[in-house]
Amino acid sequence: MENPRKARGLDSLLLSAIFLITVVIAVFIFISGDSKFQRNTSAANKDKVGEVTSNLTETQSGFPDIQIIKESSNDISIPFSIQYPKTKFNTVNKEISKYIADSKENYLDTVYLFRNENKNNSVVGDFRISLQIHQYKNDYYSFVFTNKSSVDKTKYDATIQTYLFNNNTGEFVNMHQLLDEKVKNLEVLADYIQNQITSNQAYKKYLYKEKVLALTEPKWRHFKKFAIVENELVIYYDKNEIASPLAGMPTIRIPLSYLNPILDEKYRTNDTSSNTIIPTHKNKRVALTFDDGPHEKVTKQILQTLDKYDAKATFFMVGHRVENNASLVKEVLASGHEIGNHSWNHSNLTTLTPKQVLAQYNSTNDVIYEATGQYPTVFRPPYGARNKCVNDLVSVPIVLWTIDTLDWKYRDANKILPMVKQKMHNNAIILMHDIHQSTADGLDSVLAYLQAEGYEFVTVSEILNYQTSK
Repeated sequence: MENPRKARGLDSLLLSAIFLITVVIAVFIFISGDSKFQRNTSAANKDKVGEVTSNLTETQSGFPDIQIIKESSNDISIPFSIQYPKTKFNTVNKEISKYIADSKENYLDTVYLFRNENKNNSVVGDFRISLQIHQYKNDYYSFVFTNKSSVDKTKYDATIQTYLFNNNTGEFVNMHQLLDEKVKNLEVLADYIQNQITSNQAYKKYLYKEKVLALTEPKWRHFKKFAIVENELVIYYDKNEIASPLAGMPTIRIPLSYLNPILDEKYRTNDTSSNTIIPTHKNKRVALTFDDGPHEKVTKQILQTLDKYDAKATFFMVGHRVENNASLVKEVLASGHEIGNHSWNHSNLTTLTPKQVLAQYNSTNDVIYEATGQYPTVFRPPYGARNKCVNDLVSVPIVLWTIDTLDWKYRDANKILPMVKQKMHNNAIILMHDIHQSTADGLDSVLAYLQAEGYEFVTVSEILNYQTSK
């Protein structure tokens, strides 16, 4: 007869073994993902991200010590194409590699999340990072990355990332350093950028006004995306950051010659054709500029007020108005003022073909020459709107402004002086218009204030061309 106690021991052992096997199988099923109760997790998505392989190539760029890495996906369902630089500095390479890796991971996670949410594994994304390299003074490089991604042709994003670094030391340069660590210099820059954004006709109707005001406040964190491109400081904004997507990715370009007074010495432009002076307490200058004339009545009154204060100014004239006021144009030049070209009929030149831009520019040059025997020395594009085409075709310095009095908007003589007081700085280029009676009426008080503050009235070219010796 079998021992009952021994039988019970065998039964317990068998049950324990079955339980252990069941636990092992359950754990295996959970890990392998075969369980119908398993939930999708971010960790699972991370594993899938790791499965995407890519093809890498390395080529020499057009710049010394910089190679270009090109990376493309081997998975046609998750395409991407990336360009990024490789420098001689590990610190620079590490920072850029982190940006590239984070951007790629964000794209891949977005694709997988979209697939999970829509229960559709056939969703295809698109992701591209393009690179532009700009050299300045042989000592500095700007890297500008344009990051564009989409998912299933419905979710679209576009952002900018920039780096400026010293090619001798490998040190990154931020806006603090560029502006000599001075908040007052940032205030000048921020005010100028805000004016340029709000007055730019290409962006004006698309702007998110509250965001523009917020993101142009003089705070260092608002000015991280910038590059030095061909002696200009370029400020970048992402798509949908300060304007609707229809505006694209807004950029503001500022000649370094305008900024020399607020730049740290090592970053000032060496372009002697367009340098401004470095400000000192003993030498305060201002350039008064008047657009859209000449106007038979208003321009004459402005000339009389300028003469009262022995003030020189620059008049940016519209070609078709010159044609009808040749004697007045002669008088402007004879009074010691500078004449600039402001196009033929005040068109937005960025909307025109190269041939049309040249026609606007050349016809105005010719009519001013016929009236005065001299060609204009400077050019101001209507609305401040310009692009590469305009920059390439115009052969004289292109001049914008640093203070917009908004006389064109308010048409109120009493509002011009408060605007000047609020934004005044050394080497300012003040925008006014000699076609509004209110501007002529308000000018006297502006000149009286500036003269009392010790400012010398000079032409735009004097601001651009004068250099103090150390």
